[in-house]
Amino acid sequence: MSTAKSLSGAIILAHLLLCLSFFLYSNLFWPFFTVSLLSLGIFSFRSTKWKAPSIKHAVLGVGSGILLYLVFYFGKLIMLAIFPESITQLEDLYGLVAPEIGWHYLSLILIIIPGEELFWRGFVQYHLEKMNVPFPVVLAAIFYMSAHLYAGALLLLVAALLAGSIWGYLYKRTVNLTVPLLSHLVFDLLLLVFFPLL
Repeated sequence: MSTAKSLSGAIILAHLLLCLSFFLYSNLFWPFFTVSLLSLGIFSFRSTKWKAPSIKHAVLGVGSGILLYLVFYFGKLIMLAIFPESITQLEDLYGLVAPEIGWHYLSLILIIIPGEELFWRGFVQYHLEKMNVPFPVVLAAIFYMSAHLYAGALLLLVAALLAGSIWGYLYKRTVNLTVPLLSHLVFDLLLLVFFPLL
């Protein structure tokens, strides 16, 4: 099977799984999303470039996660000053994706974040780069964003595009999935666990 067909099929599969998680079975979001990202992560594992991060790479990963959170924090303040009614969308989004019980936190840290990085950066972006398409980081981030359409939240689409671009850049720059994985982990823990934007 050609790289383009394999990549297209994988992206369609991701859309199907995220549609089930965010839209068709949103009342069972956590079980469906966990299984979806576990499946995509396992599917992607072989094509991923793993290395133990250097101290510089670890600092880059953790620091970029913190900076990305601060961008979202100040972005929220600006957005609410301009569009105060958007707080409702933010509350709905947190109601869907914020972890509530113990296994949600474990799933977020051990399955969902690694699964997203394995699939969207380690598989999709890697194959786009192999195909020599223009702007593979941006294109991979657009694909990542598009799979979040089913949540029906504009804020999530903006977040996926911006964060996906940053994590894609980190992967391209370091050729080490551990760096965007650390960034993603720090960002999500700040955003969803320690300092939610609500």
